[in-house]
Amino acid sequence: MALGATDTNIVSMTAAADEITGTYFVNFFYWFSKSAIAGDDLSVTDTAGNVIWNCVADGSNFIKLFPVKTYVTGVKVATIDSGTLYVVKQSFAAGKSV
Repeated sequence: MALGATDTNIVSMTAAADEITGTYFVNFFYWFSKSAIAGDDLSVTDTAGNVIWNCVADGSNFIKLFPVKTYVTGVKVATIDSGTLYVVKQSFAAGKSV
């Protein structure tokens, strides 16, 4: 499912190929998987296919926070074996920047 950059500042992604389009500032990614098993993978890329984050779960009730703190052009879930990836974007008023 493709998600637009105008959606809420916290976007949940649960399936490979989920994608947010547009360019925006991403604060962090948060992966939570209650059903994870050791070895479950998550891979996140931008729309050009450049890897932003790879992570491997180490067991059930897996939680991992990854600070991004930069502008990205699109976020795409390349692989997600279980759970939900939350993308936390920054919202700025017109004319404001980081």
